[in-house]
Amino acid sequence: MVKHKSTRAEADHTVALLRAALERAGIPECEAARVRALVIGGRAHVGIGALPVGSAVKLSNALSLALVKGDVDDSSAAPAEVTG
Repeated sequence: MVKHKSTRAEADHTVALLRAALERAGIPECEAARVRALVIGGRAHVGIGALPVGSAVKLSNALSLALVKGDVDDSSAAPAEVTG
């Protein structure tokens, strides 16, 4: 039971980060709220769910910009790693 709770907490934390990132990308809160934490087979998962095409385009653009920025950014800060 303790393992399940810690796994669920990991999924919940990741969902909160992802929802905030979606909102920063311009996706409405009501659509970002569709992201759900799941524990399947004892492992943490995140269900993204269906997004309207306009929001999916915003997400795609934000990811593309982040990848380009990551290629140019020479900071030594490593991205957060999520296990699961």
